[in-house]
Amino acid sequence: MLTSKGTLHTVGVLNGQQILYTAPGTDHLQTLQFPAGYLSSVTVPYHEPTIAIRQFSAGRSHILGLADSGRMWSWSVVQSPGLQIKFANVEIREAPSQGSTAISSLYGRVKQVVAGWSCSSAYIYGTGIVLWEPVHRGRNDDEADTMLVLENFEVPKTRYQRIKGATRESEQDRALGEEVGVVLNYIILENFVVFVTDIGKVFCGHLGSKNKVDDVLELRALRNDKASPMDVQGSFRRFAIFKNGEVITIDQDYLDACWSSRDTNPEQTDVEGLKMIPALQQNDVISVAFGDYHFLALHSTGRITTYGTELQSCGALGLGCDGNSHGQLRGLTYEAFNHNASLLPQAYTQGRQVWFRPQQREWLKFLMDGGKDLEEAKERMATFQSDRIVQGEVSEWIEQEGRQWDKDKGEDGLGAYFALRVSAAGWHSGAVVMVNDEVASKPETYDWRNQSFPRLKLSDGREMEGTVAFDDWREGRAEWQLDVQL
Repeated sequence: MLTSKGTLHTVGVLNGQQILYTAPGTDHLQTLQFPAGYLSSVTVPYHEPTIAIRQFSAGRSHILGLADSGRMWSWSVVQSPGLQIKFANVEIREAPSQGSTAISSLYGRVKQVVAGWSCSSAYIYGTGIVLWEPVHRGRNDDEADTMLVLENFEVPKTRYQRIKGATRESEQDRALGEEVGVVLNYIILENFVVFVTDIGKVFCGHLGSKNKVDDVLELRALRNDKASPMDVQGSFRRFAIFKNGEVITIDQDYLDACWSSRDTNPEQTDVEGLKMIPALQQNDVISVAFGDYHFLALHSTGRITTYGTELQSCGALGLGCDGNSHGQLRGLTYEAFNHNASLLPQAYTQGRQVWFRPQQREWLKFLMDGGKDLEEAKERMATFQSDRIVQGEVSEWIEQEGRQWDKDKGEDGLGAYFALRVSAAGWHSGAVVMVNDEVASKPETYDWRNQSFPRLKLSDGREMEGTVAFDDWREGRAEWQLDVQL
């Protein structure tokens, strides 16, 4: 976590594969430290830190931070001070000091750091994307404050910059600008680096020995015909491309297929693996965070929708955990053997929103207990439990009803809960959520304590059993797209 003061904090361990138990001190928030001689708000309370981190990235077993000064720092153990990163053969220039009026070139300045699965990286103006293996303190260098990286690799064709006011470009630079363009953003996956450029193109490069990339390949199917900027977000083995309101989700296997056939199929014809989940298209999605088997989407409206599978019903989807039955009302189906929870196909048309109101969990439990009349609802509840089509459509009705809880707004026009950031990794999910206590504490306006278990007229013409009146759809029955596969 990065604070407004530029301090980094973490909870847990940085490398879970090396620790088979909960180590002392890892169960509470800890501040990442700097070497002796660098003041921080922790070592000197109420003192403005001499190092302020402005951007960071968490990899599988290390964290990279970029300071306001332009210096890069790396942590591989929570309890040990970070190490400043310098290169033997790449120039890094620091930012001008505060108050300086000198006009400084961006050349040599670090724009961004990205920590990958087993790789460290930075985008350096004039050099491009630089890759190196994560650094670690040796047994006898506890006093060290800097690590000189002797071996690093530049990703080909990533150095180009459009210099304002430049009157002439070399033929080589002009050709690079037309072929690749300026790198806008990039990610490091398990085996690939992926980047997008200002001319609407997406490229990948395979990470070889010691994270060396020999060449890059354009992903032709992802090219933006409007030649407008795009974005890329992702981690480990999956990522998303944002273009023109669309969100395309992709597995690393797609990159493998394109890369292995780059000589035999340069146009990448009929390479499968691009996914267009209906709920993500033209739906104000601003970021996507990937875990191992699930992912979250943050919408500009402050809501979070969730997709994929959670192993052993661990709760990573945010729709219910430990196999509790009300997760079925959200569209989760559970495997009998390993109790993995997956979303039904109906959930991918409109998405399933993560709820933060405790009362909504009470509502779901009330319905799964039979609502106001268990005897009247027993027959259709049995159908709900055994028929996935019924479960999927009931879960969509629940989703529409759930949005009624958000009708109350504060003076700022926002609801009780507004998500600002989402994150995911492994079997975990998290979010930074702004809570409007005044709205959240208002008396409930949604009357659920007198409801029956839902009774619907289904899209295939069937009518759910029971004697109570059929429930109406708040927003109309969805036109489901049931061929979505993740």
